[in-house]
Amino acid sequence: MKKKLPRVELECLPQIPTATVLWSAHFSAMPNFPIDGGAELCVTPSGGVGKQPLSLNFQCRHVRRMLSINSGGFAGRLHWAVMAPDGSWQAPKVQPDGSQDCDGVASSAHLNGDGNVTMTFRGGEVPEKITLVVVIEVQGQTHWLKGPGGENFVIEVAQLAAEVGGGALGGDTRVAERVAKWPELEAAKAAVAASSSPDGIAASPTQRRRKTSDASPVANGSDIFVKAGEMQAEQGMGSLKWTTTSSKDQVSVFIEAFLELTEDASVQLHWGAAKAAGAEWQPVGALPPNSKAFDDIAARTPFVGQARLAMSFRHAQAPRWLSFVVYIKIGSGEMWLKREGGDNFWLPVMASPDECPQPTASGGEVSGGDKFCQAETRYQHFTQFQRLCICSDALAAGVDFESAAWVTTVLCLADAKALEWYRKSGYQPKDMAHAQERIGGVISSAVANAVEPRVRTLLRLAVKAVPRGSSGGGDAIRHGILNIMRNHGIKEGHRPGIECKFIEQWHQKLHTNSAPDDIAICEGYLAFLQSGNVDDMWRVMWEVGKLTHEDLGKMCQMGFKDHTKSGGRGLNFTPVHLPHMYNDVKGFLGLLRHVHGGTDLFALCEACKGQYPDHESECLAFTIFHSRDDPFSLGKILDLRRRLESLTWKRDVLMLDVAMEEQLRMLAERSNVGDMQRDDLLTFIFLILEDLMLSRHDPSMQQGYALLQKLQGLPGKWEPEWCKMLHAACDRLALTCTATADAVSTALQECADKLLEAGSRPGAVFSPEQKHLGSFGEEKARCLTERVLAQTLKVFMPQLRRWSGLGPWEVVALGSAGGALGALRACNELPAEAPPSPELLVCSSMTGWEDIPANIHAILLPAGQAVDTLSHVAIRARNQEVLLASCDEEAQLDQLRKLQGQNLKLQVSATGEVTWQQSSEKSQLKNTSANAFLAETMKPPPAAPAIVLPSSDFKKHNKCIGGKSLHLAELASDGTYDVPKSATIPYGIFEQVLKDQVNEGIEQELQEIVAEGNLAEARQFLEDELVVPDTIRPALDAALGASAKALDAGDWQRALKRVWASKWTDRAVASRKQMKVPDKALYLAVLVQPLVHARYAFVIHTRSPLPGANKEEALVELCVGLGESLVSNAPGRALSASVAGESITVHVFPSKPEGVFVPEGGTAIFRSDSNGEDLEGFAGAGLYDSVTVKDCEHRSIEYAEEPLIFDSAFRSQLLQKLFRIGRHIEKNFSGKPQDIEGAVTADGKIVVTQSRPQV
Repeated sequence: MKKKLPRVELECLPQIPTATVLWSAHFSAMPNFPIDGGAELCVTPSGGVGKQPLSLNFQCRHVRRMLSINSGGFAGRLHWAVMAPDGSWQAPKVQPDGSQDCDGVASSAHLNGDGNVTMTFRGGEVPEKITLVVVIEVQGQTHWLKGPGGENFVIEVAQLAAEVGGGALGGDTRVAERVAKWPELEAAKAAVAASSSPDGIAASPTQRRRKTSDASPVANGSDIFVKAGEMQAEQGMGSLKWTTTSSKDQVSVFIEAFLELTEDASVQLHWGAAKAAGAEWQPVGALPPNSKAFDDIAARTPFVGQARLAMSFRHAQAPRWLSFVVYIKIGSGEMWLKREGGDNFWLPVMASPDECPQPTASGGEVSGGDKFCQAETRYQHFTQFQRLCICSDALAAGVDFESAAWVTTVLCLADAKALEWYRKSGYQPKDMAHAQERIGGVISSAVANAVEPRVRTLLRLAVKAVPRGSSGGGDAIRHGILNIMRNHGIKEGHRPGIECKFIEQWHQKLHTNSAPDDIAICEGYLAFLQSGNVDDMWRVMWEVGKLTHEDLGKMCQMGFKDHTKSGGRGLNFTPVHLPHMYNDVKGFLGLLRHVHGGTDLFALCEACKGQYPDHESECLAFTIFHSRDDPFSLGKILDLRRRLESLTWKRDVLMLDVAMEEQLRMLAERSNVGDMQRDDLLTFIFLILEDLMLSRHDPSMQQGYALLQKLQGLPGKWEPEWCKMLHAACDRLALTCTATADAVSTALQECADKLLEAGSRPGAVFSPEQKHLGSFGEEKARCLTERVLAQTLKVFMPQLRRWSGLGPWEVVALGSAGGALGALRACNELPAEAPPSPELLVCSSMTGWEDIPANIHAILLPAGQAVDTLSHVAIRARNQEVLLASCDEEAQLDQLRKLQGQNLKLQVSATGEVTWQQSSEKSQLKNTSANAFLAETMKPPPAAPAIVLPSSDFKKHNKCIGGKSLHLAELASDGTYDVPKSATIPYGIFEQVLKDQVNEGIEQELQEIVAEGNLAEARQFLEDELVVPDTIRPALDAALGASAKALDAGDWQRALKRVWASKWTDRAVASRKQMKVPDKALYLAVLVQPLVHARYAFVIHTRSPLPGANKEEALVELCVGLGESLVSNAPGRALSASVAGESITVHVFPSKPEGVFVPEGGTAIFRSDSNGEDLEGFAGAGLYDSVTVKDCEHRSIEYAEEPLIFDSAFRSQLLQKLFRIGRHIEKNFSGKPQDIEGAVTADGKIVVTQSRPQV
């Protein structure tokens, strides 16, 4: 039998415990291991109950003395591994928090400057034993410290876990058994049924297919109800299911616990009543028979067999809300278990669950964002200490983009004092110091292990908001202020002395709420001691910590008792001027900085002593600090960051690395790139890009860097062709940077908005201010180096176009007769509604999927928003005779914006330049909404002869299929290209399926949903509920032959239903409404094809739509991967070239950062083929969805080895071949210009997938 280590039982916690799980057992005698030479290693375990993590704190004592380390820093770590039964070293199954893999077997846990480190093992991941040695690096020497006789240390982890809580290994805990039925609950439900229905027969609810939200019955308007739900306990300990019933006689509460506990644990409900969720507890009128009062407010009720409890109340005495924690006692230890997220459990007894914004009020798990919202806005007791604990737990549980965004949001907002630091709770300074140290260590581990570059970006922002922390100085803060008070005779509680209410209050704060703002308080107090002017104190507190009188007032009422009996003014007192205390307080400031500070550049350079890779790196760090404002330090910073890269898993090194990145960003922002020579500017771009690569580990940036390096080595530098290539490389980088900055900004702002929303709900105890959170995401995104690089490229790229021989304008749609007339309007995006009179728009952004409303005659964009020639918006622009162009000179667009409201005439020259002048002319262009005959044109199709038509029948039944299918049948190949095997589900089949007996009621219910305007629900309803006839698949197999195997890549029926359901996309419905096309006039056929394994996708415009093009020229566009990147206007540009016989002019080289590729094993695509496409006056292409059976893969593109850019012979041969194919296909359609889409396979085959009349 294992010998149990002694426990000490702590006194009972207050009514509502702190927001984290507390385990009150501590060891009176910690396991100590002597180190050979005179030092010792102390191990302190904590946690480990059920699935609760087990933490082992290691402290190396007397190491400085043993190794004669008199001054300076030293680096230390635990070099450890799991000990196998045969004594060999093994890697842990999962790395505990605070540790990193070292060599695939051994791991390293980095010691802080006080010789401490904590490793936290998750439940089920605790090893039996670990073995370790202590490694100390100092003054160029490495010391391997072992036990007596040179033996490795062996830690009996399993035994420690059993002593602390008995459950960390998972073998000693279980969920308590119980009988299946609960007679008391069944009887209570029967009483409710009898109360609500005298005859005892309940009416059967109407059965509906439609998915509706199931709202729990509520008490409002009736005292007869049954409500039920489920809530998750924190730390993965289990769940609680609850039911409340109200009959004519009484109200009953039933709670069933499913908690993993040891058999000897006793479980009680520690509860109170509240009027609202999140409100203070109030006395209960009369306790249920099985409950006992704990104090004047709280009560306790035991769970029978750790499984169930029931409480009954008279109606007049039933609480509106029941708030509780689960009190668990095992031996002399105790635990306060809260709900997932750290708040009390809240159960609606007489209230409606809708009154509580917490998702678990009626069941279900809490999302990461909900946990943070609840903690920040609803916890009655919450401080910065709990915030750091929650963030550490969130990161330790596994980091994804969402959790990284939430951690960064709350840490940064708290650092900016936009969130509360003190809310009716206290903690010891050593706990705060440890929490600060832990969050730094957890973040460094998370950054080191992050695979997603944007997660690294977010976490590095969070690092800036985290104090360095030092767990070794926590107790010293408490003792330090006491020593100052006693040495100088300051009154302390009942101890007589000089009465200084400021010092008395600050002393209490330091005992219960010590935090980084104490540094600002101390500096302000020092300024007062030096000058005797209290205004100096307030000024310095603001300058150093942005502390206001309001902040100082909260520090009393929120954190601790007002021992001055002054009415809760916090620290808003004028101190007694005691200048002789100056030196002692200044020394105390050093301690506060040691524990709570350490994030300034010099302090971090100091903290990394002993952790630098070499002495030269240490000297370089201090050299940078002393010349930190010198622009020539940019290269030095980059040099140091390269040296530190392999060590950023260490907390201090990561913090220094982040500080160095920030210093480089600030120096780069101050640089005047407009005055740089082009070679210097290119070098500057390389420098910033390499800095970003060190921080992000982003493959897309690495590929962009490789492309720049490849271009650097080419001949013809700064010649037009080379400048076009460099422009494409810069465009790719700019898009990558912008995408990262936008994603970070959006994610952070979404978190901030959710905090604002949570704070506005009933029951919130704290509401953040809009002024602090309204633009939070954008403000943090401005702190990213990506923004600096993007702004630099924005200056550089227009110059590259000029050196390439290109003007500032790029036109993709010429408008009416090469121009446009109308009143100018500046806007952020295309309006949804048509203006009453013709307008010319200067838009800030465009996605490429927009519909162009009537009376819009021109759309002018910044170069960063330029669209591909075959993007859907470009097709619509040409179809509606709208001028669509982009400009890379912001000054020209600004000139146009200043002409807001004026009537202008725009003209496009033969060289593609856009000019304008004021004009009194009125536009003669017809309104571009529906032509009067359009609805007449879209007459109902004839009945389909079969449920599926093979491509051989397309011409025969051309009235039953769409333009895509029909034009495929007319693609007579000359042997230079292939046409994919195809089949079409014709017009009218969808309508037949809706009326099929197996889908009875579907059509009517669909119409109801559409009539309500719930289009998203309508699409989901069809996808979930529509039954596809069994006859379709055999017909597809017969029509497609061997190609039909592509249908087996996934759920082909879902793909088909999604195409049919796309009749009710928002854009499609809005477009039909604008064009006055009734829903019943729009029919959807579906073209089914195997998806071509495309190396490249192409579009051939057999007659170039560019300004000044002659009739012999074709415009060819090529992108890497599938054509989705082209037609969807994915960010970046495709290769664009004018081809006329042997003559080739490349206008733009490809720059799309990401390509779309066929998934492994192949797949099929179901293409929408409506009767509303390719019609005069109605550019319906792209309004309806095309869906692959299996999702395609999205990958970043490596252009450094791309022959489209660097192999001119390959590029020319491919472009000329596509030109000839275009001319041949044009002849098939009586010489009418065509837009032809297709793919080039890896072996060079050309596959034409679509041809349609050119617009």
